[in-house]
Amino acid sequence: MADKPSTALHEPFIPLRVLVEYDQKYKFFVAHCLQTGNVVTAEDADTAEEMIKELLVDEVTYAITHNNLKNLLSSPAPMDVWKRWSVTAAQNGTKTFKLDIVARELKIDEPDVSEVKVARAAAA
Repeated sequence: MADKPSTALHEPFIPLRVLVEYDQKYKFFVAHCLQTGNVVTAEDADTAEEMIKELLVDEVTYAITHNNLKNLLSSPAPMDVWKRWSVTAAQNGTKTFKLDIVARELKIDEPDVSEVKVARAAAA
């Protein structure tokens, strides 16, 4: 008898990338989500990463619940942020974490709805 196919998503439904870097001019860490354009600032990289994670959980959950991915992805980060993410990811690697998204209205309640890859630039 054949195994039943898994209902779990094997690839993230909405893959996201985040760049966390130190702003020399203003002396704080900035986390940019490339796809959504969301930005947070904090005094340390770990706090910036946690803050962007919380924000993305809220944003993605809202977008899925209200069937509005267009709004979620309507204002991506500027191209220079995408370039810096690419360079930083190549140099420092990335850390991946899952967002805890539950959007039952559209029957999307698997834990792998969204995945975030974070590239951290070295602090000066």
